[in-house]
Amino acid sequence: MIIDFHTHVFPDGLAERAIASMRACVRDSGLGFEDTAYTDGTVQSLLNIMDKGGVDRSVILPVATKPSQVESINSWTARFLKDPDSRIIPFGAVYPDKDYERNLEAIAEAGYKGVKIHGDYQNFHADEPRMLDFYRKCGELGLIIVIHAGIDPVSPGDVHVTPEAMAWVFDKISSARIVLAHMGGIRCEEKASRLLCSAGGLYVDTSYCAGRISPEEMHDMIYIYGADKVLFGSDCPWNDPADDVALINSTALSGKEKDMIFSKNACKLLKI
Repeated sequence: MIIDFHTHVFPDGLAERAIASMRACVRDSGLGFEDTAYTDGTVQSLLNIMDKGGVDRSVILPVATKPSQVESINSWTARFLKDPDSRIIPFGAVYPDKDYERNLEAIAEAGYKGVKIHGDYQNFHADEPRMLDFYRKCGELGLIIVIHAGIDPVSPGDVHVTPEAMAWVFDKISSARIVLAHMGGIRCEEKASRLLCSAGGLYVDTSYCAGRISPEEMHDMIYIYGADKVLFGSDCPWNDPADDVALINSTALSGKEKDMIFSKNACKLLKI
């Protein structure tokens, strides 16, 4: 079984525009990232690429880029919560502003497993004191937090979630379960593994690593974190899940460790 813990989709009427805008942002950033999109951003195209890559279920991670989007995004994704046979596991959208407590409570009551936040799109740095209450509230409600970590094309000159910032956060909180995307941070993966490997409540996902991280590097980082703290993720549509599956299978990890990463850790964390 394979669970992709990090994917993105959009409503059919918005997907083409959203993908085009994000591809342009990647090109304009000067970071040298590929702007290829492996799906058209719709749910059906995600399901199609899941079938191609042997992925059984995917977690979708919507990001509200302004507070007014929270309600509409969650109204759209709530349909997946109502379908017990859905292969899509939605996380809730929240904007860490003055209304976040009310929104988090509504997300938890609706049955979402967690939320996705993104400092570059939502105007926060991970170690701002105000964010500590946000993390604690998620922990209180039992909501998993997935947070974009490392550099991002939206603001390439200002990294909003660094290993140093998260080390400070984990020193201050103990109740939250936080998944740092991209093996702890794009272009700071190795530093993240050294600084954060002993943090309680920490998980990392493998999203957007295929094509950037070698099997040897991936193996070494997983060894440092411990295979029980690593979740398989692709960042689809920005990576093809099949490539990320191949990356994990190319490492020297044991079959048991690969099973943990591909699905067992996710099942335990999501309680499914």
